[in-house]
Amino acid sequence: MPHTARQLTKIGVFYDGNYFAAVSRFYKYQHRQHAWISIRGLHEFIRCRVAKSERVDYHNCQIIDAHYFRGRFSAQQCVEKGEHVLFHERVLDDILMRANVTAHHLPMNAMGKEKGIDVWLALEAFELSTYKHFDVVVLVAGDSDYIPLARKLKTLGIRVMVLGWQISYDGPNGEPKGTTPSQMLLTEVSYPVLMSDLIDGAASAEGADELEAVRSLFQPREDQSESASTDGDPPLWKPGKIAAQKRGYGFVEPGNLFFFYGALVDADFEDLHEGMEVTFQEGLGRDSQPAAVKVRTEQIGQ
Repeated sequence: MPHTARQLTKIGVFYDGNYFAAVSRFYKYQHRQHAWISIRGLHEFIRCRVAKSERVDYHNCQIIDAHYFRGRFSAQQCVEKGEHVLFHERVLDDILMRANVTAHHLPMNAMGKEKGIDVWLALEAFELSTYKHFDVVVLVAGDSDYIPLARKLKTLGIRVMVLGWQISYDGPNGEPKGTTPSQMLLTEVSYPVLMSDLIDGAASAEGADELEAVRSLFQPREDQSESASTDGDPPLWKPGKIAAQKRGYGFVEPGNLFFFYGALVDADFEDLHEGMEVTFQEGLGRDSQPAAVKVRTEQIGQ
């Protein structure tokens, strides 16, 4: 059946977990963003970019499968390393679970290196692509080892998008560190996207929707999610209603305050509708402008 007749554009996302973790740590600790990359925000960006690249409607672009591959320390190794390693791994599991991302792990070797995880990613991506008939496969990766996978997927008529980052920073002892995506990999795929250029403004987003998705790639900073109140009291929940709903963001009355879908406390974004009664907390958004930093459909007193 032709793709246009199917209407739905099916997207499969595959994370090289070690690569993504290194990039996310960079934005948390070295970049001026000082925030983790939001997986939900990244998925929203992926849908926007695929819709533009495939020239299809955004609402018909759906991520139907997402998988995260990374090596993992054994329980005993975690105990020996200390520093709450087990706790942090559980936090990551919770994040992936909430974002509907399936985690795949292989044990670290004695030197603390992951071995075979990229091969497993490639095999799973190819098998799932043949079984679920993805239209677009998105690789959050930068290694040239994935070139054979990209070539194999193209023989199936599947377009491949790569999200890569070019980052550099100084290590603890002043040594240069960073990562650069394989240029051969970027050349091989249908849709190469250099995320670092988009985030830093060196490349332009493709349309207003994608621009907002780029701005929403990061988890809100704690100092920006507090209420504008300065008296130390917890932020108040105020009654309001949905004034407008766009692709992944909306506005709340009174005040016509912006909110991103990540601000929702007890509902999915698709469950909202204009005029719907909500309660919200007012604070400062990512541009230090007044915004609804938390929104819930549960009414005051319930």
